[in-house]
Amino acid sequence: MDSKLPGSDKSLLSFFHLLEHLKHLPRTGWLRMLDHPESVGSHSFRVAIMSLFAPHGLDRSKCMLIGLCHDLAESVVGDIPTYAGISKEQKHKMEASAFHYIKALLQPTDEALATELVDAWEDYEYGKSAEGRWVKEVDKLDCIMQAQEYEGRTEGENIFDEFQGLSSKISSAKGKQWLAMLQRERQVQNQKRRQNIIFIIVKLSYALLAGKFPFQRISLQDILREKSVDSTYHLSQYLRDCLAQDNPVPVQLSVGILEEKLAGMGEEWCVVEGFPEQLLWFPKWVRVCSPWLIRRN
Repeated sequence: MDSKLPGSDKSLLSFFHLLEHLKHLPRTGWLRMLDHPESVGSHSFRVAIMSLFAPHGLDRSKCMLIGLCHDLAESVVGDIPTYAGISKEQKHKMEASAFHYIKALLQPTDEALATELVDAWEDYEYGKSAEGRWVKEVDKLDCIMQAQEYEGRTEGENIFDEFQGLSSKISSAKGKQWLAMLQRERQVQNQKRRQNIIFIIVKLSYALLAGKFPFQRISLQDILREKSVDSTYHLSQYLRDCLAQDNPVPVQLSVGILEEKLAGMGEEWCVVEGFPEQLLWFPKWVRVCSPWLIRRN
């Protein structure tokens, strides 16, 4: 029995294995500031999902395809940063050659799809369609957002300020709307750094602390219950369901509600009770808010 794979099967698997590179290939632009930045694959995934929220009249499926394909060449040539000393023309030539290879791999299996992937990349590169131009903006917006997310995990350094310069690349009405939302969020994030907060994640008497320090007490569970009966809150029903069924409230939702409560408290010292230590985003958020944390021994 011949154990060799047919040529078309071997080519298709070779393409799938190429995609694995993107799952681990770091976005090299961040390596000047971070040791373990996002991967090209994770960046492309968010760009593709964000692209689905395209302005009215655009083909959403086409936008998502362009988002998925826009950095596909990097599976062959790697992520070439602007500081690498390679001209835009040379970079484009290298990426075009990578797509020629990808197309050659896929042609035996699905020639039409192979052409479609190349066309999607070229649309992004040259802005041939409204969809391609939209995804190009989304790529910049994702970069601005990622910079703010990294900035939020630092102790106040301004090493990510340069990425705010990408704002000038945003021209569509929806893109500008998203940009304004991000800028407002960044202002709030910077204000939040000045708050003084202690999180209690062990069984510790609030009275013990209050007797020695002028803290305001905040219970996360109390805040969640209050919000669940707020008829003006658009997620109140979902929150009620979580509490009634004893399901964990998503950490993003808990953090957002707590942030809203803390926003009106100025620079007063607060003690927050009931914030679960095991929540994935908890340590990241605490570093933004305050250096104080009472931990389990």
